Amino acid sequence: MLKKDVLRGQKAFDNVFSRGKSKGDRFIVVFYLRNNLEYSRTAFIASKKVGNSVVRNRAARLMKESYRQIRDSIDSGYDIVFIARSTITDCKCQDVLKSMKSAVRRAGLSDK
Repeated sequence: MLKKDVLRGQKAFDNVFSRGKSKGDRFIVVFYLRNNLEYSRTAFIASKKVGNSVVRNRAARLMKESYRQIRDSIDSGYDIVFIARSTITDCKCQDVLKSMKSAVRRAGLSDK
């Protein structure tokens, strides 16, 4: 069974990218759009510009762990896409967490 809190499908991604808003920070960019559901759906993207597959997977793991730590403080009812910037390659998890908190707060998805 699929997890309901994961954003899937090209149509959903296109909708977030075309109709949604974005905020950037040093290590990540956040795209978000209200989805009229009781829960938020998330996705984590690291393109080939970030690096090879090992580096991209590490970037995705860093973003997922950072999101796990702040998930409870984020408002529900949004489609959220986190995109790794190429600067994420040499940073620690705490740096990504700080960057994600900043971007989410500036986007208005959290007030903490």
